[in-house]
Parts: sequence; C-alpha cells; structure tokens
Amino acid sequence: MTSSSMAPLKVEELLSNVLKGLLPREHERKRIQAIVDGLTERINKLCREMGVKARAELQGSIAKDTWISGDRDIDIFIIFSKGTPPEEARRLGLEIARLSAGSNYMECYAEHPYVKAFINGYVVDLVPCIEMNSKGGSKPLTAVDRTPLHTMFVREKANEKLKNEVRLLKGFMKGIGVYGAEIKVGGFSGYLCELITIYYGSFLNVLNNARKWRPFATVIDVANHYESPSQALSFFKSPLVVVDPVDSNRNAAAALSLEKLSQFILASHLFLLKPNERYFKQAPEVLQEASRSDAKKYLERSKTTLIALMTRLEPSPPDVLWGQINRSCNGIAKLLEREGFKVLRWSAWSDDVEEVVFLFELESRRLTPTVKRMGPPVTAIDDVMKFLGKHVSSPNTVAGPYVEGDRLVVLTIKRAEDAVSFIKDGIGKADLSRSFLEAFRIRLEVAVDEDVVDLPVKHIKEYRQFIMSYLRGSPHWLPRP
Repeated sequence: MTSSSMAPLKVEELLSNVLKGLLPREHERKRIQAIVDGLTERINKLCREMGVKARAELQGSIAKDTWISGDRDIDIFIIFSKGTPPEEARRLGLEIARLSAGSNYMECYAEHPYVKAFINGYVVDLVPCIEMNSKGGSKPLTAVDRTPLHTMFVREKANEKLKNEVRLLKGFMKGIGVYGAEIKVGGFSGYLCELITIYYGSFLNVLNNARKWRPFATVIDVANHYESPSQALSFFKSPLVVVDPVDSNRNAAAALSLEKLSQFILASHLFLLKPNERYFKQAPEVLQEASRSDAKKYLERSKTTLIALMTRLEPSPPDVLWGQINRSCNGIAKLLEREGFKVLRWSAWSDDVEEVVFLFELESRRLTPTVKRMGPPVTAIDDVMKFLGKHVSSPNTVAGPYVEGDRLVVLTIKRAEDAVSFIKDGIGKADLSRSFLEAFRIRLEVAVDEDVVDLPVKHIKEYRQFIMSYLRGSPHWLPRP
C-alpha cells in the first residue's frame, strides 16, 4: 500500500479520536434538558397568566444537536405571534425574561435586547422575537426573528453524520481561535459553520475548499438565491459571502473579519499538509503561564518596550465591553503614534466582565524630544513674521530659526520624551469610550517590560497565558521547526 493511500486513513482515524472528545456526554444532555424544561415551562406559564400570545422554544446549536461537549450556552427564544408590534414584543419579552430568569441575570442591549441568565453554571440567553413565515415572503421585524428559521433549516438538512462533521469543524475553529461571531473574536458563528458544512458535505471537504477561498471574491450560496457569484458580490461587500438560505438579503458571514478568515485559510492548508490534534486544542489547554523570566528573555532579543495599562470598568455584556476595548486600545495606540512613538503591535485582555489590560509594544520607550519644524518660504513675509514671533524667543526652541534652501527652519522640543509619562499625563487625549475615560480617572495601573507579568488581576492564570501567547507571537497551533 502506498503512503498516499494510507494518508486518508490516518486522517480519518485522527478525526474519529477527536470526535469522541467533542460529542456531548449523557450527563451534559440531562443537565441542559432539565434547565430547558424548567425555563420553557416557566415562560409558557407566564405567557398564559399575562394573556400574551407567545411561546418558549429552544434554539441554537443545542436545538440543532450540533453542540460540543463543554458548551455552556443555551438559547431560549420567547416567540411572539405574527403581527405583534416590535416594541410590544421587546417590552413584554423582556418582562417575561426577567421574571423567568431567576435571581442571577443581566440585561443586554446589543442589536436586540435580551436577558442573560446564569443557572447552575450555564449561561442562558432569553431572547424575545416575532414569528416569521417559514415559507418566506415576510421580513424580520427584529434582528433575531430569523433564528427559528435557521434552526428549522439546519434540522432539515443535517443528518447524524453531518452533525458530527459540524462538530469537527466547530472544534477545529475553536482550537485555532476563529470560532464566534461576537466582537471579541470576529470569527465564524455556529450557524455559519453549519451552513458551510451543509454546502460542502464534510469537515475535510470544507478545509479542502477553504484553501481555494479568496477574500472578497468567494461566495457560498446554499439555497442558490443568486444567479452567479458576481451578482452576490455586487450586493455584499465582505471578506466572505455566505448567503443566508432563509433570507437572500443577509450575509451569514457579515461578522467575519479578514484576519479570522485568513487564519482559517492558513490553518486549513497546514492541517491538510500534516494533520495533528493540536489544531483542536484551545490555547488555554496548551499554553503555559508567562513568567518574568519569559518576558525578560523576549525583551533581551527584541530590544523593544512592553507597556501594560490596567483598569476596571462597571460590569457590562461582553459585546459592549469589547466594542469599547477595541476602540479605546486603538485610540491609545494612535495617540502614541501621533506623538512619535513607534507602536509595533498592541493587544488587549479582559475577564469579559470588568477587568481590562491593554498591552502595547513600542520600538523604544524613549524618544529624542527635539524635532525639525519646517517653516514658510522667506518670500511669504506675513507667515515668516508669525513663524519668527512664535519661535525666536520660545523656551522650546533648541536651534534657529535659520534658513534652509528658501525656507525657515527651527529645531524645537515638540514631543514627549518618555512613553510611560506621556500615557499617564495624556491618556485623556486619546479616543476613548466614555466608560474607559471614567475608569482611567479612577484607576490606571501601568507596568513596564517584565513587570507586565505581575499586574494584580483576579484571573492571573488566564492573564499570564495571554501574555505567553503574546510573547510567542504565532498561534499555538502553528507548527515550529
């Protein structure tokens, strides 16, 4: 038997072993079923008592049976009858969700308001929506109305074998860090995984085809809504277009970032070249905690500067929090760049509730504060007089003004010398969300170089694993020589 004919068998054996770890255990199914039964009964009883035409239904990956062992997210929708005004569905839906959620819950306001309940270690999203016509023709009145149709579509298309193929794809995407359409990740949603598995027929077929995907030029049209890929591409402008089979006007991959798409394409190439279970291992499973020694060794090689900023915010839903994190961290990076500090890369860590650490890597902590400032041509006498008036007697003038070619020039102390002092004194000048602006006024802890490892965060193991991942640079699944 040739090595080429043995290769598929080896991959199938590997995937068979991986799947055993991904399949939900019976005790998990029983726990989830107990929570679902209790909540749906409570919601339906409340609807009857309040005279509300609505019902509770399980949705998402658990309803489709495409979930993975260890998943702790449950979606229960409060489905209002057709014709219910959206405002009424939101108001009554939230009231019913609050009353049924128990004592530990959080109200979340993203595209559509819902309640996140915390029950026996599980997170249950209680989401109001309005029933849509399953045969098409009706338009969603709220952002989540399509979800029951998504569940119905996947249930109709996916047999037991295909469900396990979806599990393999989800496990692979979780392992390489591209799973989840939330703002923190910007990756593949569970529904998107289901659609592309249905389209290509198996996990390996998805990976084989993904190697040929090209950003902003790839279309997957499961229900053949469009006559050609070019027609769909003229309508959708995204790195990947996956036309929602229940709504031709929606791209199911709209939340997918170019970076996460590219990571998936790369990982697909590498896995097919040399299959390995590490692609199914999530970073916390394989990464060690960074130590001061790890940071010191890195800095000795890189000759760069690490600066970490830590603060705490009022607790908020993860999507809200990460929207603020991305804006504010980017705002600080741009502020440093404008001052002349070269930011090589930046990242952020959070416990997804309140603790946040921003991490910046600079080419150098210190700058020469003196800059060369070009003035007007000597023939523009009005501008010349203004320039002279500003710089001749200024305490910031180091040399000049003098003539260079036909223009006035001055060397002046223009910028900050030390990045840490600049951040502490001027962080309020950055483009920050209001929450971060207030949080930094109350608490701002700054750590430099190897001290970034020792910031007093509550979840120190997860934080130090984040630092280790940052120092490593490349993802944990990328093979090294």
